[in-house]
Amino acid sequence: MIMVYASLAVIVASLLFLGIFAYKVYKDAKPSIERLNAVNTVIQLKADQIKSGLDELTSTQKEIQKDIAYKKQAFNETISAVKETLEKIKKWRNITIPFIRQFK
Repeated sequence: MIMVYASLAVIVASLLFLGIFAYKVYKDAKPSIERLNAVNTVIQLKADQIKSGLDELTSTQKEIQKDIAYKKQAFNETISAVKETLEKIKKWRNITIPFIRQFK
C-alpha cells in the first residue's frame, strides 16, 4: 500500500511541478507573444497600405493606357487625313479646266 501512496504522491508532485513550470513558461513567453502581436499588427497595416497603393497605381495605369490609346487613335486619324488630303491635292492637280488654259 505504501507503494500506491508513494506513486500517487509522485504523480501529484509531477503534476504540480508541471503546472508551475507551464505557468512560468507562459509568464516568460507573454512579453514575446505581445511583441509578436504588435509586429504582426504593424506588418498587416503596411500590407494594407501597399495594397491600397497597388490599387491606386493599377487605376492610374489603366487611365494612362486609355489616354495613350486615345492619343494614338487621334494621331493615326490625323495622319490618315493628311494622306487623304495629299491624294486629293494630287487628283485636283491633274484635273484640266479648259477655260483656264485659254487665259495663259
